[in-house]
Amino acid sequence: MNATLQKNGFKIVVIIVLLAMIGTFSYMLMKGNDTKMGVIKKAPDFKLTNLDGKQVGLSDLAGKTKLVYFFYSTCPDVCLPTTYTLSKVQDTLVSKGVFGDKTAIVSITFDPTRDTPEQLKDFSGHYHADPKGWYFLRGDEATAFDIANKFGVMVVKDQQGNFTHNNVILLVDKKGDLRTYYNGNDADLDVEKIAQDMIALSKE
Repeated sequence: MNATLQKNGFKIVVIIVLLAMIGTFSYMLMKGNDTKMGVIKKAPDFKLTNLDGKQVGLSDLAGKTKLVYFFYSTCPDVCLPTTYTLSKVQDTLVSKGVFGDKTAIVSITFDPTRDTPEQLKDFSGHYHADPKGWYFLRGDEATAFDIANKFGVMVVKDQQGNFTHNNVILLVDKKGDLRTYYNGNDADLDVEKIAQDMIALSKE
């Protein structure tokens, strides 16, 4: 009986979190659809470890427009296709000659137990991630959850170690302000538009 109540309690928590996600990102979507992209809030800074064992923070990427994405590499559904979308954004930015110096991509895992440096190196290799501009970062689980929450991204872990999270790509300008987000689940997500948004912000 206690196990059943506990299981139902977790489901209720997930529903509440998902409703909070809908409210938060509905507001962000309305902001993001403004003619001129407004500032939602200051993006939280952080220090996490990259694939070479070096500390990287948002402040280290000042002067670059950034996409920030929270994920885990063993995700059974949304994280892989969204990471593929990010790889296409990378390709577009490379073709325009602005990747690495004016624009960057930051992928932050919230599952450091399974996402070891070796695992992330292998994962990033599948998407031909260019390390000069695409950073795969990890830290302890509590820190990753806290950073995601400060960005407005909700992540919940159940007792079996499964994660529930909202699948969004966040756009941060070169001054460190959160400007808008893109729905990673959108099958019609326009890679060219994302690249153009990043380039436009890099010129502000």
